[in-house]
Amino acid sequence: MAHSVDFNLPENMTIANIHSMHEEFEALVDKQDCDEVVLKGEQVARADTAGLQLLVAFVQATKERQINVTWDHPSEKLCKAAEILGVASYIGIH
Repeated sequence: MAHSVDFNLPENMTIANIHSMHEEFEALVDKQDCDEVVLKGEQVARADTAGLQLLVAFVQATKERQINVTWDHPSEKLCKAAEILGVASYIGIH
């Protein structure tokens, strides 16, 4: 039975925590019964290029596996960083 998984993004989506986020994202896309991931981004205070590159790779992996990604209250800082780097529309953030 398919279901939705909520994922709380960290306060600092930076190169410093990219490794642990990568492992968590890999586990999400490998779940057999997951058909939607809700990214909760309200706590994100910092996001650098590495953090956003990881989000792009995660969204690509979910598309390949037909997993829907939605956003729940992405922070203004996260939205602004995604816009500056030109990835906002690709990752579906507003």
